[in-house]
Amino acid sequence: MNAVRLIVNPVSGRGRGARVAEQVSRLLHDRGLPHELCLSQSPADPTELAREAVRNHVELVVGIGGDGLINQIANELVGSEIALGIIPVGVGNDFARGLGIPLGVDEACAVVAQGQQQRVDVGKVNERYFFSVAVMGLAAQVNRRANRFQRARVSALYSALTVASVLLDTPQSFTLEYDGRTRRCYSWLIAVANTWSCGRGMALVPAARADDGVLDACIVNGMGKLELLYTFPRVFRGRHIYHTGIDTLRGQTMTISTDTACDLYADGEHIGPLPAVLSAVPRALKVMVPHQF
Repeated sequence: MNAVRLIVNPVSGRGRGARVAEQVSRLLHDRGLPHELCLSQSPADPTELAREAVRNHVELVVGIGGDGLINQIANELVGSEIALGIIPVGVGNDFARGLGIPLGVDEACAVVAQGQQQRVDVGKVNERYFFSVAVMGLAAQVNRRANRFQRARVSALYSALTVASVLLDTPQSFTLEYDGRTRRCYSWLIAVANTWSCGRGMALVPAARADDGVLDACIVNGMGKLELLYTFPRVFRGRHIYHTGIDTLRGQTMTISTDTACDLYADGEHIGPLPAVLSAVPRALKVMVPHQF
């Protein structure tokens, strides 16, 4: 049994995963990292391959794919001594962005082979782990609509769907309890983040870091639709948080509820309806990251 296992989604990144697998294998061999290469054949395969790696005490599991595959693998490695390596060849690659992992294949392989192992925080919502951002309200509706376009998840799509969702939807009343405090707000959306990147590099919660032991939240309050659309472009650089209609907060645990129907999405996947309890799980996952992390 090799000490390193590569798990590849051959159809990630519109088929790029299969093309990149051989390149990654060659680069890691050249860097003195022998390994076994495992191609997933079904949606459940990455989970089972990662679970098997835990049972066999593999030292490093490298995911070659997008956020979906990385999420499946990371869920199995949480709480273990096995490190996660990330070669981001999906469309969004938000967890990699949030950890500062390069998006280029050569550079990402260098991090896997020569970077540092770092224990990072993960988020937990209703007994499920998430690694980037959980959203509700307007952003959840954008996620729901974007999931209908699996092969076209680009920034322009998210921008177009955000505009459409603003025109179609309305703010909601939320109750947020965090670290002994209670806040009630009439808001377009609430985003709770472990790392800063979502929607292919949007800095919706720009202060979120995976090494501080807390979750960060961004609350977009019930401003007018034209004002919201005017503010939206600033999200790409995280400048929206300076708008007077937007608040930020942080806490180790957050409970969020609403009086009307509202779904929660985390890392782009549907979790379920509110209410929900979200918490930070400090230093729960070992990851290969750049030395400047």
